[in-house]
Amino acid sequence: MNGSVATAVGSEAKAGSGSLALLGMAALGALIFIVVAALPYYVRFDEGQFRQYWPMRGWLLTHISMGVVALLTGPVQLWLGLSDRYPALHKNLGLVYMAAVALGATAGYYLAFNTAGGVVFGSGLIGLATAWLTTTGLAFLAIKRHLYEQHKEWMVRSYVVTFAFVTFRAFDSVLAAQGMPLLERIGISAWFCWSVPLLLNEVVLQGRKILRVNLD
Repeated sequence: MNGSVATAVGSEAKAGSGSLALLGMAALGALIFIVVAALPYYVRFDEGQFRQYWPMRGWLLTHISMGVVALLTGPVQLWLGLSDRYPALHKNLGLVYMAAVALGATAGYYLAFNTAGGVVFGSGLIGLATAWLTTTGLAFLAIKRHLYEQHKEWMVRSYVVTFAFVTFRAFDSVLAAQGMPLLERIGISAWFCWSVPLLLNEVVLQGRKILRVNLD
């Protein structure tokens, strides 16, 4: 690795207070989602809880469970990677995270193709599962080729998509409060929960690079 690349990677690697604060907020949001939205499916395992997903309860539980694993391991993974600490733990947690994404996305595809929520909702879930696999797969490919900065950026993108479990609920709650009909709001939420955060994340990632350039 040449000096300029090493310097760039080093500058990206160190997790500052802002990064730690964001990771802490993400972890808190993940815990709130788990308690409010995920746990009820395990506490009350009946048709009243699962409703239209009762015939597909195994797929839904797989999707939720793997999402929970990814939500909880993601902040730890990002902190370890950005701070360059405990490389062995970072690698092992990364394998757990990737397995959770692969299984969660597979279940997501099944739910999307068998949903009663309409075409917009189903296609949003397909887009979400595809973005989840793509961002995580590129993060893995980057680290296998020793592209450390790209690996970190793609892992950030991957967790932004993972966090769609939380942002979907947020979008849906806001739209429900506005009185929007169910099918319309879940369709919008299924697309916005990952595409809007990914766009905002890209503005930050690329904007920082642009602003760091010295024109003198």
